[in-house]
Amino acid sequence: MSNPLKVIDISKPEDTVIEDLLDAAVNQGFLFVDGHDFQQAEVDTLFDLSSDFFTKTPGEEKQKYEINKNNIGYTGFTTEQLDPRKTRDFKEGYNFGFVNFKTGEFNQSEDRYYGRTDIDNANENPVPPLFEKNSGIISETTRKLHRIALKILELITVALQVEDRRFFVDRHRPEEPSGCVFRMLRYPLIREDDLEEAKQANPDVDPTIRAGAHTDYGSLTLLFQRQGQQGLQLQMGDKDWVEVPFVKSQHEGSAPPLVVNFGDLLSYWTNGLLKSTIHRVKFSPGETRTSDRYSIVFFVHPENATQLTPVPSKLVRDAGGGIEPTAITALEHLNQRLADTYASINY
Repeated sequence: MSNPLKVIDISKPEDTVIEDLLDAAVNQGFLFVDGHDFQQAEVDTLFDLSSDFFTKTPGEEKQKYEINKNNIGYTGFTTEQLDPRKTRDFKEGYNFGFVNFKTGEFNQSEDRYYGRTDIDNANENPVPPLFEKNSGIISETTRKLHRIALKILELITVALQVEDRRFFVDRHRPEEPSGCVFRMLRYPLIREDDLEEAKQANPDVDPTIRAGAHTDYGSLTLLFQRQGQQGLQLQMGDKDWVEVPFVKSQHEGSAPPLVVNFGDLLSYWTNGLLKSTIHRVKFSPGETRTSDRYSIVFFVHPENATQLTPVPSKLVRDAGGGIEPTAITALEHLNQRLADTYASINY
């Protein structure tokens, strides 16, 4: 399968990569990022941990950690509906949130996370025992992903010719409250939900679509690849769906390049200059794969209080044509998108 996306090696000198990075950000919204510091063994451990949780933890036990309004916890099958025109998404997931990327602490209680107390209430955002037992690798993974995200954001700042190269970095500080979420997902090979009701309401329901067509909410999304885990598709060109292929790293022992895409918030922040591309997960047994799909993904957001006024760049000003979007905060932007996604369960 040919690769329609650029591969950017962030370990190389910035003047050799920023042109391709900006081109990918403006014209495709997706790219591969190589030269990160994840080894293959680390990523294998993460996927094994995800598989153990979803397939070995009883359903009633997983429900004890049901997701709540802070976007932390477990989401069961058909809970989400990323594309409101289609059937609900048949997948399950677990969100880690309220993360301090300096210390690696996650799922903190709200008062601890927002600095109102030094005491953490472990009962507020409880962590499943399997994840608690493996909290070390989860903490280190989130911290590394955040550092990689800051590197990409700094490079895109330079590419946008912003005078202050720390413009984005200083608005994504690791210890400040944000909407960042580290997520594990499982898409079972066989779809077991009842589609009859959905088909009656919409004859065009396609059971092979496991995550409906959508754009991501935040600044960036970083996704681990795994060979044989195909299914991610992008809407590119004349609305054709394009498969994202598996790509190997050019660094010995390294995990494959991360799939990176730009989200709605960064597009909004740049007057639409940076593209937030529609994507989905689609597969059916025997057609494209023979096993469950697992995704491990990191959603990057600025600090909650960040004002989304246009980035100080001539390229951004020109993209806006003199019209600036309404100034809102990063948290207001995220809350609206979450409300849309979980509308069916009165989120």
